[in-house]
Amino acid sequence: MNDTSASRSVNGVEHWTHKKTPDGDVRLFLWQKHAGSTAGKPIVLFVHGSSMASQPTFDLSVPGRPDSSVMDWFAQRGFDCWCVDMEGYGRSDKKRDIFCDIANGADDLVAATAYILRTRSASKLMAYGISSGALRAALFAQRHPEHVARLALDAFVWTGEGAPTLVERRKKLPQFLASKRRPIDRAFVRSIFARDHPDCAEPRVVEAFADATCARSFRSSIRRRSRFPPS
Repeated sequence: MNDTSASRSVNGVEHWTHKKTPDGDVRLFLWQKHAGSTAGKPIVLFVHGSSMASQPTFDLSVPGRPDSSVMDWFAQRGFDCWCVDMEGYGRSDKKRDIFCDIANGADDLVAATAYILRTRSASKLMAYGISSGALRAALFAQRHPEHVARLALDAFVWTGEGAPTLVERRKKLPQFLASKRRPIDRAFVRSIFARDHPDCAEPRVVEAFADATCARSFRSSIRRRSRFPPS
């Protein structure tokens, strides 16, 4: 792909699918971006990490930074771009009291990929994962290599097994479990953004900041159900 098509407008499309679990169906949100027709275009699925949902990670628009959205960048160059909110993130379901671990994320990718390939009448896609999203993407590719044309793993994280720092963190886990954390109010988050960035009133940027901040707050509130100790 070359850069001759980089000025084409990009379309965004909202999608939903379901993951079947013993507790019932889990609703998953997907976001697609492409320029013009998708016919014949290579498909790439972006997989987010543990800090925030998919759109703030891969489709954030920042005034004065035209290439801040990686989905826009790839869409303008001829790719059909997709991302999915893992269970417990963004607009996907948060109703189950479970460990939101890497294996669960790989299950989300099974459901998301099945939907994407069915929608596009395709058999394979390319996957890009960042941080713990790289772990999810790698496990998915290991389980279903027949659906992965290419795999990119960015900031592939280490489990930390035996790391002295994590040993010390685990000593504080009982204290953390006993603590009670209140969720962050979105209006408060917006006011903080307005205070720190008085020259930026772009609604999409403000909402993306609120999404990311509230996602961190949500993960803090459910961390006691995770196998990872608090950082």
